[in-house]
Amino acid sequence: MKDIIRNILNNYLVLFPEEKGRQSEFIKYLENHNELEITDWNNFDGHIVASGFVYAKKDAKFLVLYHKDLKMFLYPGGHIDKEDGNPLVTAKREIFEETGLNNFEQLKITDNALIPIDIDTHKVAYNDRLKLPEHFHFDFRYLFMIDSICDIKIDKEETSNYKWINMEQLNNYMNNGIITAKILAIIENILHI
Repeated sequence: MKDIIRNILNNYLVLFPEEKGRQSEFIKYLENHNELEITDWNNFDGHIVASGFVYAKKDAKFLVLYHKDLKMFLYPGGHIDKEDGNPLVTAKREIFEETGLNNFEQLKITDNALIPIDIDTHKVAYNDRLKLPEHFHFDFRYLFMIDSICDIKIDKEETSNYKWINMEQLNNYMNNGIITAKILAIIENILHI
């Protein structure tokens, strides 16, 4: 998995060379952690996770889920399982597990589907329910599309609600214009909206 992750990161930085500084913490993390540690949920230096933004094309809305532990709305995503093989498989699996959706297609930024639209480093707060200390997530974020808004089946253990929001609302939830600017550019470029 570590070689796959390194290859994805290198290709990602070819597409986004201006992000070398933004990815410096992740690069250092990869240098200092072995194959097993990078996806180990119990590695509290941090671990790699994967997620997916789900975009409903006809409605121009994004799906967010209310995460019980983090007490906020987030896009679907989670930890890499040993069987996953790569972060894209994880993102797809997590979307299915957390929403029941299986009719989505990936909006790719390159011919290599493994390259995410964004790699984000963020700190996850202490988890009361699972008694997990705060730690870093290195989040491989992908973009997926469905035709139109639909009802979903949430995973009630982790989430308690969901809603569909527009781009401006997504930008407010993300507290960071980097990802929403990328998403908007991809949607405009691929879908010609």
